[in-house]
Amino acid sequence: MAPPAYLLVFSDPGTGVSEEEFTDWYDNEHVPLRVDIPAFLSWTRWKEADGQKPTWAASYDLTSYEDTQKPPYTTLAETRSEREKRVIRDMGVLERRTYELMDSPGIPPPSPLFDEKKRSRFLELASIDVKPGSETLLDRWYDEEHSAALASLPGWVRSRRFVLKDWARAGVEGRTNEQAIPRFIAVHEWESVDAVHSEEVKASFQTPLRAELAKVLTARDVRTFEYYRHW
Repeated sequence: MAPPAYLLVFSDPGTGVSEEEFTDWYDNEHVPLRVDIPAFLSWTRWKEADGQKPTWAASYDLTSYEDTQKPPYTTLAETRSEREKRVIRDMGVLERRTYELMDSPGIPPPSPLFDEKKRSRFLELASIDVKPGSETLLDRWYDEEHSAALASLPGWVRSRRFVLKDWARAGVEGRTNEQAIPRFIAVHEWESVDAVHSEEVKASFQTPLRAELAKVLTARDVRTFEYYRHW
């Protein structure tokens, strides 16, 4: 059986689309069209909590990556309304990333705070990449040190790791941004992000294993978003 997948979309209205129209389009047209597509298992929007851009993120749990390669998922792009075509063309950025769940035995099970019927308050997204051939070192750091350090903190809900399958950018800024997307992402859910800056987390970045990893890192980007709404 194919592993579950994860769709992550970063977006920003920019100057070409008003915040009001952007919100109306996303909340009342774009996401609702995906609610009845069998490949989708969850639909959640998030707003930045770190002062960075893009301002918005949307996350979707998917049945599998394979299910995104066939109808009815693929027909979504083919049946866009005229408004959707215009908004995607004129907005600042719409960056879509599709991932596949990784087998990460060192990640602890979700904490008692986890509830499948609700969403966590915060979403922390850690995108990372390493030199080819160094993937095992990255896995070791997560499985032997970093994941357990995070899971020991108050407010931690759960963590998952994914590997990138495909990505695309649209929008005014998206069309001019040629930066590649890191291959790996860790998705951490929190009820409070205060503990993220604790001494325990800092300690997980100050080990011999992490020092070795630093030598092969090619990209690292961390974003934090706060829950906005789900369907």
